[in-house]
Amino acid sequence: MRHPNFGTAAASILVAAALVACRHDEEGTSCYSPLINGVVAYSPGIDVLVRDAFGRGEAFGSTVTVYSGTDSITATGTDTLHIRAGYTVPGNFKVRVKRPFYQDAVLPSVTVVPGQCNVVVTFVPVKLDLAPGAPPIRSLSVFGVDFLYAAGVQRQLSARFDADPSVPTTVSWKLSDTTIARIDVAGLVTAKCSLTGGIDTVTATATVDTTVKAKAVFSVAKVAACP
Repeated sequence: MRHPNFGTAAASILVAAALVACRHDEEGTSCYSPLINGVVAYSPGIDVLVRDAFGRGEAFGSTVTVYSGTDSITATGTDTLHIRAGYTVPGNFKVRVKRPFYQDAVLPSVTVVPGQCNVVVTFVPVKLDLAPGAPPIRSLSVFGVDFLYAAGVQRQLSARFDADPSVPTTVSWKLSDTTIARIDVAGLVTAKCSLTGGIDTVTATATVDTTVKAKAVFSVAKVAACP
């Protein structure tokens, strides 16, 4: 497609690296997974901070490939700025950042050193330049969707454009099922009282170009009775 759609549910915003914590206290540093008691977990040694030529975070939907000899590991950004990628061992690595409609950014040598939590995370800032002929709108994404666990629960959605600064960034909102939720013109979604609950899809459509759309899916809980 001309305009890739990277819209996704909020659950996919969570990265695996976010499940790994490094706790600092008076006794030193310990590495652990907060989801599994007593299990030591390690995060990749490279954290790429992706921005475009306008200074905006463009990690979401970008990919980072880390090369170690003939081997490589690829990770896709699920937040707007950071992509945790690479290996959990020290060494020198080649890093390539790719994003649709942008020129690849290549770092020939990124050094990762040993640390208490397996390796010390190396933070790498990367600026992406637009490829020749890139369209004024490259993508549209929806953020903020979440499980609506009861009638009246609300979530404020936002639309994020990857577009030239001159492009208006307003959208219209639409739900696929208005029997279980409603949404206003500002993107505020509210769960309705529903005996069945279910899955709903929200679509954001760019007002400047209605062919540019993004979708995200969320669920609404069912209730035992409605007033």
